[in-house]
Amino acid sequence: MKSTFLVTLVCLSMNFASAQKSPIKYGVIPLEDLKMVVYDKDSSASAVILTDYGEAYISVTSASAKLNFERHVRIKILTKDGLEWANAAIPLYHANSSEEKVYRLRASTYNLENGKLVESEMSKDAVFKEKFNRYINLQKFTLPNVKEGSVIEYTYTVSSDYLANFPNWQFQYEIPVRWSEYWGMFPDFFIFEKYMQGYIAPTSYEVKNKTAANFNTQAHHWISKDVPAFKSEPFMTSEDDYVSKINLALSHINFPGQPVQEIMGTWSKLNSRLLESESFGKAITGSGFLKKKAEEVTSGITDPLQKVTAIFNYVQKNLEWDGTKDTYVDNLKKVVEDKKGTAADINIILASMLEKIDVAFDMVLISTRDHGFIRQQYPMEKQFNYVICMVKIGDKNFFLDATEKYLPMGILPERCLNGEGLVISKNNHGWIAIDAKAKARTHINSELSLNENGELKGKVNYTCDGYDAFRLRADYHKKGEADFVKEFLADKNWEIAKSEFQHVNEIDQTIKQTHEFTINEYGTLAGNVIYLNPFVTGQTKENIFKLPTREYPVDFGSAIEKTYLSRIAIPEGFTVDELPKPRVIILPNNSGKYTYNITQMGNQLNVVSIMQINKSLFIQDEYPYLREFYNQIVAKQAEQIVLKKK
Repeated sequence: MKSTFLVTLVCLSMNFASAQKSPIKYGVIPLEDLKMVVYDKDSSASAVILTDYGEAYISVTSASAKLNFERHVRIKILTKDGLEWANAAIPLYHANSSEEKVYRLRASTYNLENGKLVESEMSKDAVFKEKFNRYINLQKFTLPNVKEGSVIEYTYTVSSDYLANFPNWQFQYEIPVRWSEYWGMFPDFFIFEKYMQGYIAPTSYEVKNKTAANFNTQAHHWISKDVPAFKSEPFMTSEDDYVSKINLALSHINFPGQPVQEIMGTWSKLNSRLLESESFGKAITGSGFLKKKAEEVTSGITDPLQKVTAIFNYVQKNLEWDGTKDTYVDNLKKVVEDKKGTAADINIILASMLEKIDVAFDMVLISTRDHGFIRQQYPMEKQFNYVICMVKIGDKNFFLDATEKYLPMGILPERCLNGEGLVISKNNHGWIAIDAKAKARTHINSELSLNENGELKGKVNYTCDGYDAFRLRADYHKKGEADFVKEFLADKNWEIAKSEFQHVNEIDQTIKQTHEFTINEYGTLAGNVIYLNPFVTGQTKENIFKLPTREYPVDFGSAIEKTYLSRIAIPEGFTVDELPKPRVIILPNNSGKYTYNITQMGNQLNVVSIMQINKSLFIQDEYPYLREFYNQIVAKQAEQIVLKKK
């Protein structure tokens, strides 16, 4: 692709040079910006991007053609929390031995000291590079002498041989942006798909036609002013899905006198290419060294599901995930020897072992929740960052991901629950919904006894299934039992007599934890009256959805179920004066339900609280109902039991 570009471009005698100018001059800092202590349009801002300017263009010499991206950034640091903006990173694409390069990197910090501007220039020692994933390295740098009140500034140019990789442009960040401007200089035979995202439209957009030699250039120009900070909200997928941003994707190239070159392609072509790839399809059908182990693991097993289970368990127990999300593999022999690899390494080894024992399977490309959702109308491979395996037994599909030690077979990690995946297959290619096959379920059962002084003694049992069980197991094994219990009790005033755990290693069973405890002065004494909240644990004390309106969907990932059952023995000589009234709250279309009831039998109170979220995704129009649902749960669970001395 690069050589084809180069020959054609040089023949056309092209030269797109940067003809634009940054709206600010490096090192010239207005006094009002240096003196700023609060941003007038957002008093809560920890920092503000004063100017973010970028331009992308192609330059051609007799020997090479380069895609250039120039950027100039200036940021005001307002509070201690804003200091993190002094750490910056430039993503650099690489393939084989070729990598994008950074030129003319310059960075400075400006402080007002004794009424004078003092500049601190960044040294070369502050610049370093690290791997982000298979195709992206990050060139990172840290600006010097940054403190509250500083203005920081940096500028750089990225030079790339990958002419199709025109950079996208983001207008909105976690801090407000006063001025954002981007120029994209596209030759008229580069046909791009351009799509805006987010809820903040650019202030202005224009296209200027420019002529050079025997071709035309379209100069696309976007400006956004006074962009508000992007506010992250609970239960979002990737913030990158919702920030204001222009996305650019090269669709095809139509050089004069030459056949059209398709760049974006189709999902079908991607499917065919992956099946023939040495790092994907052929890595599965090859890798003959896995055959002996696959046969050994499944020796004597005839049932297909039991075969799959045996292979899955072997891979899950013997290979450790290194935390890298990926879709291609390198040296699988080395992965097996090291017993450690990427998500692609582990799941493609799993698939290859299934292939060696003649179990039918397909691979599924997905985008994890932190990577963003997939736009199916744009067939671009870079929308995926993860691969899992799928096996069909009878009429049931099993999604397999062996990266997590504490999830049973058929239950995907929560990071994978993000819409649909693309099935890569000779016979079953297409899209498939990636649904959660488990809930996040916690069942709490307590036996409690209250004395006349308000002291509460008893035992509480937690039983967790699905994603709640996974989180508990992972946390337990990471910390060890002693530290786990210590952290568990950190927000509780319990005096623990005994703690027990069951099934912490048996991932196909529910995990249980039991604590025997005493809480001094749990009930509030007021003369002859005791006020008692029935929730010793598991109470929803505040609404996680604080904003009155929401612009983004609420994505829980999976259904949720929280049950709290309690039996409370009241002290001799006291009678129940007041109990919270029963309540049932139901969301539209039964997408959520809350049931609350307290009954009395003799000197025992029976408390039942069940909260169910029956679907994972709530769109914006459903948000007011969901928010009010939680408001009412918070209010109900805050109500007190009133006991009066006879």
